Amino acid sequence: MTRRPAVSILVPVRDEAEHLGACLASLRPAADPAAPVEVVVVDDRSADASAAIARAFAAGAPDGLVVRVTANPGAGKVAALNHAHRLARADAFVLLGGDDLLVPETLPGRVAAVAGPGPRAAMCRYLTFSDVPAWDGILLPRFAGRDQVAGGAISFNRAFADRAFPIPEALPNEDTWLRACCLLLGVRPARLDAVGLRYRIHAGNDTGTMRPFSEVDAGIRARAGAFAAALACDRLAGPEAGRDRLRVLAEAEAARAAGRWWRLLWMRGLDRADRAIHLANATPWLYAAKGALVARGRRR
Repeated sequence: MTRRPAVSILVPVRDEAEHLGACLASLRPAADPAAPVEVVVVDDRSADASAAIARAFAAGAPDGLVVRVTANPGAGKVAALNHAHRLARADAFVLLGGDDLLVPETLPGRVAAVAGPGPRAAMCRYLTFSDVPAWDGILLPRFAGRDQVAGGAISFNRAFADRAFPIPEALPNEDTWLRACCLLLGVRPARLDAVGLRYRIHAGNDTGTMRPFSEVDAGIRARAGAFAAALACDRLAGPEAGRDRLRVLAEAEAARAAGRWWRLLWMRGLDRADRAIHLANATPWLYAAKGALVARGRRR
């Protein structure tokens, strides 16, 4: 590719042979010879045919869609994303899971929203799809939280990426880290009402009520490691208000992890969205109540 790409889509993949073909096919309509789209697929040591599927797609990609397939030199999703970032050439970035679907007509708007000097980010909306009726067709984010971030729905520019990457590879994924980066850099992601992502919920990726509380609790604890890591990261120095906000989130996670749900009710600086999320995952019985409410709401 001689022309600089308009956007780099980073796709970490591990054992996604069942879904990867559909994921990559959703990128085809985004091809634009005048403003090429770069797709960097990093295979994270898949034991199935994921790498072969990606290579076959790359070989037949339409003009204006350049697909690069490489192996993860490390291990894990975060290492794969870091490697993809090192290879990417564009000034705008979008993340895409190998089991999800891009809504290609929204891509130009997601890129335009982060154009300009200094670190910038934007969040589109996303719509779930699942074989489990309770988790199908949910439009997210549900809450008007001040700084909620979801990896597949975020876009950001190179100025942001150069501060946010590399992501600490001890973390299980990127979401909480990117949120912490936004806070510490004083970046409030632009809110786009368009649905830019179809998010697939299945047994392999769900952190909702399809999994037992013990697994969900362990996952939240691991992701919360991003709070301390970000606060200690020199390249993320920014407004003190962001550090204060991140300290509140760390305090809320400590209360949640200890099962002290009553502290969450009155914690200062915790917004409605975070209060609800922390409460819903604070104890097995609150977690079960959340599942019952979701199921009942979806039956209506």
